[in-house]
Amino acid sequence: MRVKTYLKIVMVFVLMTSCQDQEKEVSSLKSKLEKEQTSKKKKADVSENSKPLKTLTKADFERFFPKQIGDYNLIQVGEDKINGTGSGTYIKGKDYGDLITYYVTDGHRKGSAALRNFKSSYESNTKAPEGREYIRKERDGFKTFALLEHKFNSYKISVIYNNRFELTVQGHEKPDELWEYLKQADLQILDLN
Repeated sequence: MRVKTYLKIVMVFVLMTSCQDQEKEVSSLKSKLEKEQTSKKKKADVSENSKPLKTLTKADFERFFPKQIGDYNLIQVGEDKINGTGSGTYIKGKDYGDLITYYVTDGHRKGSAALRNFKSSYESNTKAPEGREYIRKERDGFKTFALLEHKFNSYKISVIYNNRFELTVQGHEKPDELWEYLKQADLQILDLN
């Protein structure tokens, strides 16, 4: 009789162990399914919340660039759809040797490195090569990066606007003057996008 009792105890123990293993498998399977459902829900939420960004058109660029900046008159508006860049070309009087070019680059366009390049230039401690100078300066609450090429009397200043667009003005004027020109565009057009 002791053997029968012993066998019953062993059978109950084996049955309990088997049930526990199945319970662990079911629990593991439930957690995997819950993780997958949570992941799918997050992806669905992201896709619902992320509306496609409106890209600027040539008409938007034509409204964006002012007809006149200081003594410079707008002569041409260009668009590079592939890079998401618009440009306004300005001349002083009728002197094509005295140009200013104003660029707007959409940093959220696929493949665009505008935001990343600006950030690395602004945060870098590297010195400019001989004949050039880098100026990293906060102006009116905006971080600006300027490249001065004294040898060629060419200056360029850039800023990131709305954490999306890189605005750049390049010409013969000093960075402080270029900064004032940069602010004359209709920035509200960029707020809508």
